[in-house]
Amino acid sequence: MATELISLGILFLCAIIGGIIAARFKQPAVFGLLLVGAIIGPSSLNLVQDGNTIRMMADFGAILLLFVIGLEFDISKLMKLGARSILIGLLKFSIVLFFGYETTLLLGFSSKIALFVGVILSFSSTVVVIKVLEQKEMFSRKEVPLLVAVLIIEDIIAVFALTFFSGIKNSNVSLISTFEHVIFAIAILIFVYLLTMKILKYAINIILKNNHDESILTFLSLGIGALFSYFAFYLGLTPSAGAFLAGSLIASLPNAKEYGRAINPYALIFTSIFFISMGTLVDFKAVESNIPLIAALMLTIFISRFVAIGFLTFILANFKNEQPFFSSIAMMSIGEFSLLVAKESEKFGLGIDLVTITASIIFLSAILMSIGISYSENLHNALNSRLPLMARLKLERISDYIRRFFDQMEIETFFTKKLKSDSRLAFILIVLALFTFFVLRRISLVIKSNYHTLVLYAFYALSATLLLYLITLVYKRLKIVHHTLSIILTNVDNSRNLKKCTKILNNLLLILFLIFSAMLFPFAMFALNLNLWANVIPFILIIASFYYMKNLVRLIDATPSRFPSYSTAVSFAKI
Repeated sequence: MATELISLGILFLCAIIGGIIAARFKQPAVFGLLLVGAIIGPSSLNLVQDGNTIRMMADFGAILLLFVIGLEFDISKLMKLGARSILIGLLKFSIVLFFGYETTLLLGFSSKIALFVGVILSFSSTVVVIKVLEQKEMFSRKEVPLLVAVLIIEDIIAVFALTFFSGIKNSNVSLISTFEHVIFAIAILIFVYLLTMKILKYAINIILKNNHDESILTFLSLGIGALFSYFAFYLGLTPSAGAFLAGSLIASLPNAKEYGRAINPYALIFTSIFFISMGTLVDFKAVESNIPLIAALMLTIFISRFVAIGFLTFILANFKNEQPFFSSIAMMSIGEFSLLVAKESEKFGLGIDLVTITASIIFLSAILMSIGISYSENLHNALNSRLPLMARLKLERISDYIRRFFDQMEIETFFTKKLKSDSRLAFILIVLALFTFFVLRRISLVIKSNYHTLVLYAFYALSATLLLYLITLVYKRLKIVHHTLSIILTNVDNSRNLKKCTKILNNLLLILFLIFSAMLFPFAMFALNLNLWANVIPFILIIASFYYMKNLVRLIDATPSRFPSYSTAVSFAKI
């Protein structure tokens, strides 16, 4: 008992020291906490010797960290983010994942390690990004709202990534059975979430009718968080997913700010302990032996962020001048979710200390982001001067075209309202079809073991008919969505008829489909345990996407524009 108490006391004292160090050097608190944790850990001063206490506090801190992040996320916020933010968030995750995956493979590591590394690199730190921008008085810049929206999308993706890894860790179970289990578990968790939301809104009014004591709010919040975490664990998912949903459940209540204030002191304590605990797990010998990997991954972060954030914000959000460079550097740092994924990797016995590597990258990326964010304009001037004028003009025209398309989708019109409702219905139908497939599969297993073969065949026929009907409904709804998008595009490009605008849209959708398929292929490699030769498939898909990109540029170039011709523009620019 004495050892546990001493370890716990040292952790709490170091939380204060870490915060002071971070404030002294004008860095986010995460930086100082990880640093102090690494110094007092077993591989350095060895002040904290009770490993069980450390891991218990890290596990509890991780759950509370996700709960706190959930408190900042109301489900209604997702509906207000817009297609542009969602698309940039998904593409950024996919592109950085692919860059990290391929870099790790080239260094000679297995595909499983490569996938974990790719996922670790793909998340930007919400805590670090917001704190650094606030400290440098840059939070009021007009790029920030879009970047915050992308961070929200990343948080949601991270929860699904953690759920994927926690659900697939048992290699003895077939892939279909694993996905079946995960989908049923998520469906049950979401159902309980929605049911609890309805009940809680009435219960809160009764509980707090005559008593507004903050302690009630605190224990109620912690109780809901603990129950959802346990329920997620009981269903075979990561407890962090349940904690995140519990936090978002509290955030959806009318008096959410009061709950946030009540839980904040406890959240501060345990999230600090989480980062210190993760710091104590850092092995300096592992850092020394993995310096080539860490250096290569830092270079990968730098390049992939400029491709995924800089280029995407330029094309999709029409960021001008140094804005794409500022956005790229601002999203450079990795953080809390990366540590959670690294911690999850320990269950797979990969033979590599990803916690140490991740903590090292957090240090370096936070420093790089904090220093580099003030030099985005210099970087823009240096690189922009090297880009040929013709290429710049073409990119600007394509950016202007696509930006106007997304702007049109965010305007409240009859067609945009129809697009949202049809898209929502299409998504529900897809989920229903998938859920029905797994339900029918489970029923077929029961019939197979208890009834005659003829009964099984009859059931197969009925199941096939039902699934075919649902697929037909999905297809029809997606066709309606596609047609509505074409109509919206004609409002942007009124010089073309519907047929020609549809052709542009088809090329754009094919590009997105091929890129997503290529970038997310590492998950298929991991889940299906494919041979490394299968890694050639994403590169074939990328080559195909370049073909359709060429077609898209040609089609947009052929569009009459309010801009002067390229030859005129080039001549004018030279003058």
